[in-house]
Amino acid sequence: MMYRLPKEEKLCSRTKIEQLFADGHSFAQYPLRIVYRIHPKNTPEECPQFFISVPKRKFKRAVKRVWLRRRIREAYRLNKHIIPDMGNNTIDMAFLYTAADMQDYARIEQRMIDTLNKLATIINKELEKENLCQP
Repeated sequence: MMYRLPKEEKLCSRTKIEQLFADGHSFAQYPLRIVYRIHPKNTPEECPQFFISVPKRKFKRAVKRVWLRRRIREAYRLNKHIIPDMGNNTIDMAFLYTAADMQDYARIEQRMIDTLNKLATIINKELEKENLCQP
């Protein structure tokens, strides 16, 4: 199991982020809210991409926002193996921190695991639908 987090897995494209929020679906697992979009791969090497947002409105100090972002990123890095392989499709995700206070790492990691398990269930249902539709 690879616990790396290469640059290719980070969602940086402004157009992809706009599409994510325009066409994506979402659900919440306090203190995280995930927005995701399943779409066909543009290249065979394309992998799931994500980004993390911590609101400036709730955390005025950049130090606190970075602290939370690092913990969310670490929780994702250690548990991203939960997301199943999707064949010709891939997924873009946004993790939005919604709590007004700073949660400890154990709580963030547990909620990340819950979120990724729920997302894996959704992906499996989508794949089953896709397989049933194809002759």
